[in-house]
Amino acid sequence: MHAQQGLSAAWAGLPAPLRQHLALASTGWRHLTRAGALCLGQARESADPGEKLRLISLAADLLLWAFGENPLSGPLAAEILSAPELPLPESSRAALSAVAANWRVPETPEGSRGKGGGLAYFEHLAKLRDTEKLAAFLAGQIHKAPAALFWREKALALSLYAGEPELRAALETAALNGLDQVSALAPVAAALSAQAAFLRGDTAACLDALGRLGECFGPGFAPARAGLALLATGEDQAALPHLFQTLRAAPWQANLAQVAADAVTGLRSALAPLPGPTLIMLYTWNKAADLDATLTSLFASELQGARVVVLDNGSTDATPQVLDAWAGRAGGNLLRVTLPVNIGAPAARNWLAALPEAKAAETLICLDDDVDLPPDWLGKLGAALQDNPDAGVVGCKVADHHAPHLLQNVAGHLAIPQGVDENRPDLDFQSLTPNPFRLLDAHLQGPDWGLFDFVSPCASVTGCCHLFRRAALDAPTAAGGGFSLALGPSQYDDFERDLRMLDSGANAVYAGHLRVRHRKRSGLSSQGGGQGQGGDAAGANAAGNRYKMQCLHPREEIARHMATQAERLEAHQAGRLRLLDEHILDSTKGAT
Repeated sequence: MHAQQGLSAAWAGLPAPLRQHLALASTGWRHLTRAGALCLGQARESADPGEKLRLISLAADLLLWAFGENPLSGPLAAEILSAPELPLPESSRAALSAVAANWRVPETPEGSRGKGGGLAYFEHLAKLRDTEKLAAFLAGQIHKAPAALFWREKALALSLYAGEPELRAALETAALNGLDQVSALAPVAAALSAQAAFLRGDTAACLDALGRLGECFGPGFAPARAGLALLATGEDQAALPHLFQTLRAAPWQANLAQVAADAVTGLRSALAPLPGPTLIMLYTWNKAADLDATLTSLFASELQGARVVVLDNGSTDATPQVLDAWAGRAGGNLLRVTLPVNIGAPAARNWLAALPEAKAAETLICLDDDVDLPPDWLGKLGAALQDNPDAGVVGCKVADHHAPHLLQNVAGHLAIPQGVDENRPDLDFQSLTPNPFRLLDAHLQGPDWGLFDFVSPCASVTGCCHLFRRAALDAPTAAGGGFSLALGPSQYDDFERDLRMLDSGANAVYAGHLRVRHRKRSGLSSQGGGQGQGGDAAGANAAGNRYKMQCLHPREEIARHMATQAERLEAHQAGRLRLLDEHILDSTKGAT
């Protein structure tokens, strides 16, 4: 970026399709790889030599950042090397070449399937989700073939999934031990060491490892991660110079700009009271232990005078006894609704919202029965609502309880899978995804470095923990049935309601400074380090509900919502960048 050019102007100078792509997310190695490919495609079509060079340089930056987020991926390294026009630093090209050359899918020896050898046995253990046997197997494979990066990559992926500190440390050691002995791989080893240190909370070791990266992953990568590591320890002022250094070098880094803006304004740590009487609503079925843990964190938090109501969906386990005990401890602040049968999530949410206590409340909060809440969770939701008073719904960042550095849900942005014609209005009822829209999954493509720690508009938020103003819940698009009973007993009813909310012109707001830990494993954490979830009844029900939801919302409606989403995100990003430009200008004046 030119020394005199502001962040706003640098962002506005990016190609419009790239801005739209990066406004959805500027992290996630697959998402960034697609951004790099988009740049390269435009460069190859450009007849302007100067524009061609600019786009090729930008593509290199995006692809090197993607490599930094997944530095042991041989296919990714090979894909980057397949574009000879990319102006890659020598250290980057050497690291990419070494990874591509040493990453191979191993062959399974004849007769060894399921008997302790090769890829087939690994896949067998992965289906069983036996992390201890997987860890021992991977350590053995790495010991036998230290140069085989395929097994090191698998060990690192399993270390992210494993919540037990000792097992995670053993897997990290196996994945990294001796990796830096190959000089070309030293930056890769340093990047992975920095990540391991960050995840265990060792900021000093993280910063030390980041100092050894050079510009192997682009000029903004190392300072960005240094700034994020400092933010994670609460050192906002120390972090800002690193963040601004990155934004000057990589003005495309939209997530980082939002993180920096919230640090500058104080929104990152802001707390605010919720408006009017508040009712916190939970429903539960046969999850007594999870419910007890949830209520423990709930009643230990600052409730701001809110009341709590729990609907027991006909539980046959110890749930009634748990509620009996909490009714005594809560001092009259726990209301109960007991039903003889399980009516499912959508009906339970509608029932709770129709209670007299809910009708009298101005703020309603839906919670799952298997979450852990931080003490200030209501204040963080209140701050996001205060910053966005017209929000149709406010949600939070949801992390895996077992491995809290893995994210399950963040700001939900509508996306169309690659290769699908966004403008085709018809439905393909023969397909398992008749109208294949989805929510962006960039947050599932690696551990949480804090790049989703901001408040922003979005299309949908998770129902695990979300807040409604009474007036928003009663809006015409929601009142015609509330949560859809067609999507019982569970899954996608919160997303489908948000789609109807978008028709009214309202949108969801994501409160990324509130992290709620969720005991049910979903997203990347449900996959055991990359393996499928299997074909159980819950998975079949989710697939069926996704099919029904896609039939309820035709392609032209989703295309309209996506166009509005792009405009909203562009306006939000421009506003955050203007704020940062003003802060930088004020800081410069103050320094002189």
